[in-house]
Amino acid sequence: MTVTTVQHAVSGAELRRTMGHWATGIAVITTSSEGTPAGLVSNSFASVSLDPPLVSWAVDRRSSSFEVWNTTDHFAVHLLSESDRGLVQRFVAKGPEKFAGLAWEPGVLGSPIVANDVPRLECRLWQRVDAGDHVILIGEAVSVSEPESFRPLTNHAYWAK
Repeated sequence: MTVTTVQHAVSGAELRRTMGHWATGIAVITTSSEGTPAGLVSNSFASVSLDPPLVSWAVDRRSSSFEVWNTTDHFAVHLLSESDRGLVQRFVAKGPEKFAGLAWEPGVLGSPIVANDVPRLECRLWQRVDAGDHVILIGEAVSVSEPESFRPLTNHAYWAK
């Protein structure tokens, strides 16, 4: 096995390719602002604390819905299953059409619930943290849902190409 070590300033493309080797789950995260739903795909979702129950994820400052994420006080995290690949294509797209023709209902804090048969957390914003070209949102879980069975959709070199 050959390993190439590069010693220079690491580019974003190099970091993305290297991190693509780290398998993670894929989540759709949703919120609403003034009645308008917003959503995106994330693989940066992580557990932060058990007491209080905190989770985090990061939003790119270049996201077309960044202002919504930068002002929201709640969000819902949908941990996708293998059968939810269609939601990835829908929510990775830019613009407001992500919810067109999609059945959804507001959750306990108002965030759109787009999948009922996946593990889901509804969170109240706890803190925002500036982190380079992203902002990390930390939320306190106020509601969770778990299906009886679940086969997670994983990201392994999904975006690295």
